[in-house]
Parts: sequence; structure tokens; C-alpha cells
Amino acid sequence: MKEAIKIIGFSLLIIGTVGLLVTEFALESGCTASLLTKVFASFNGVGLATLAYAHWGIRSRQLGNG
Repeated sequence: MKEAIKIIGFSLLIIGTVGLLVTEFALESGCTASLLTKVFASFNGVGLATLAYAHWGIRSRQLGNG
């Protein structure tokens, strides 16, 4: 379970980072570029939160149950 959560977190980070780079270099500034920037930035945020949960949240719950 923990490994699946880590893979999801890393996948979201990769999608978010690549999306931000593509938006920055391929699209001109405008409404669509601004929306895509916010979407890919949120992917990065959710990916970081998922990795933080996988690293600290699951470990502390396992230690508390033992």
C-alpha cells in the first residue's frame, strides 16, 4: 500500500513538472496558459502532500499501533 501511494505521488509530481515546463515554453500567456499553470501546480502540490503522507503519516501510524 505504501509503495502504491509513493508511485502515485511521484507520478503526480512528474506530470505537474512536465506540464509546467510545457506550459511555460510552448504556450503564450493567456487565459488557457494561466489555467493550465494552476492545474499543473496543483498536481505538484497534491503529489508533494501524497509523498509527505507516505513518508511521515503511514510510518507514524505503524509505530503507534505497535
